[in-house]
Amino acid sequence: MTSREPRSVVSVAPGVVFVEGPVSNWVVLAEEDGVALIDAGYPADTDLVLDTVRYAGHELDDLRRVYVTHGHVDHVGGIPGILERYPHVEVLAHADELDNVRGPARQQVTPAEIGGRLAAPRVLRWLARAVRSDALRPTAVPTARAFTGADFVGRAIAPLPATGHTDGSTAYLLPAANAIVTGDAVVSRHDTQPSSWEPRPRMITSFFTADQERALESARALPIPDVLLPGHGPAVHRVGSTWRPIGV
Repeated sequence: MTSREPRSVVSVAPGVVFVEGPVSNWVVLAEEDGVALIDAGYPADTDLVLDTVRYAGHELDDLRRVYVTHGHVDHVGGIPGILERYPHVEVLAHADELDNVRGPARQQVTPAEIGGRLAAPRVLRWLARAVRSDALRPTAVPTARAFTGADFVGRAIAPLPATGHTDGSTAYLLPAANAIVTGDAVVSRHDTQPSSWEPRPRMITSFFTADQERALESARALPIPDVLLPGHGPAVHRVGSTWRPIGV
């Protein structure tokens, strides 16, 4: 691994590896024609993302595409570095999310907009980690394109609308793994939330979200199977009526 280390790397099912990164998460997904990522962390995570592809047992030359949940820098920041080395990689997102993914302007809260919440020590600690992850670096993915239904024919992945966090937020269902990748539409925990909160499906801190009412409506409509692979916090699975981190 690089000098940046993941918090956890979990094999969720054959061909599905979940990475809880230093600040945000991604998934390495084996497909019939190669390897896909779902999201790619912050700009400083590029090398770590590629390391986790190798850790999952794949050759980097087999990387074919990145499916994007939403265009915030902690989810697309690693993509430009990947494309510099592997320009053949496709970047796919919902049509309503392309402006956020292509950047550099995007539907994302700024430190100034967080305002008085910076007085909370846990928010300051999160912000420091984000800055160290190159959160302030302008990030643009101009080659990103809108996915269509044809992109998922014959694949073990299906997009689901998860709007509200951003205009085109998307979750991805992985039926063979009985799992859903939710980005920030549903998380299990976030660094700005109290550390005493047990990991379970929950909403991200509201100031990160463009339209909280719509995000709540979208989250309630998502089919949540037994395994949740969130954009922040550990992967969790349902055990009876409770949720537990996978591997714990």
